Amino acid sequence: MCAVLASGCSHPARSVPKASPFTLGLHTVTIGGSTIAYNVAGSGPMIFVHPGGPGLDWKYERMPEVEKFATVVYIEPIGTGHSSHEPGPRGFAIDRYAADIESLRTQLGLSKIILLGHSHGGFVAQTYAIAHSDRLKGLILYDTTPTTGPEWQKDVATGMMQFQHEPWFQGSVAALALETSATTDSAMTAIFHREFPLYVADWTHRSKEFEAYRDSTFAYVAPTKTTDPSAKDEVGVAPSLEVRDKLNVITAPTLVIVGKRDFVTPEKWSRFIQGQIKGSRLVVLEHSGHMGHEEEPIAFAAAVQEFVSNLP
Repeated sequence: MCAVLASGCSHPARSVPKASPFTLGLHTVTIGGSTIAYNVAGSGPMIFVHPGGPGLDWKYERMPEVEKFATVVYIEPIGTGHSSHEPGPRGFAIDRYAADIESLRTQLGLSKIILLGHSHGGFVAQTYAIAHSDRLKGLILYDTTPTTGPEWQKDVATGMMQFQHEPWFQGSVAALALETSATTDSAMTAIFHREFPLYVADWTHRSKEFEAYRDSTFAYVAPTKTTDPSAKDEVGVAPSLEVRDKLNVITAPTLVIVGKRDFVTPEKWSRFIQGQIKGSRLVVLEHSGHMGHEEEPIAFAAAVQEFVSNLP
């Protein structure tokens, strides 16, 4: 109608406000030619979470109790979820994952972040902290290890034996041996579901609590076919890690969390990490294995909340 009226009918175009990169839900950014996705949930101080695997979908790491007091930014690492699935020239390497965190921090305009890494995500978080400790407001290393060398491999083999009399043990151990042969996401997911009883402290008596959680967890195969130049370890498919002699350069306030019955990243290694990082604190979840945020969500969240609330 304005076209046939006086020119005074026209109005200046209104600018559309740019959406915040921290609104709840899914976001994507471009890093080094690849898409990296992240998901925002909760409210409060911001915590970035790098999940494990490599290759587990971020939703297994969802922490509803933590989201009650923190804005949790769940990263979808390269090769998973809504992120690019092709490795590109930078590959699926621990250094690359760590570099993506730094690029994400920069793109989001944050001077410092709180970073939580679980399991393989803890490999990434340690690597990031060693290179960028000054960019961390706080560091949470959750069920991880600073080495995947022979000593750790022996500890994993020993740790599995705590479950040797359980009725599901042989099937879960057999599944571990199949990881390197998986070629599809569905195959890797099925293998992980068979392994899963090993990752909780008491599957035999608590399986009904965790079946839905296990069945909803998805595993992507691409990141397990690592292009890391270092050799793969003998247990599973994760790339090798050795940072024991570098942990003492980490100056960021650090919380170390581990499950008492964690077979794959035993308490021994969390205690080692705590001993190497000056001023760090260790929390042992007495009734957890490798999934304490699901096995003991209240205790896990309380440890994180206390740590975050005391950061300078």
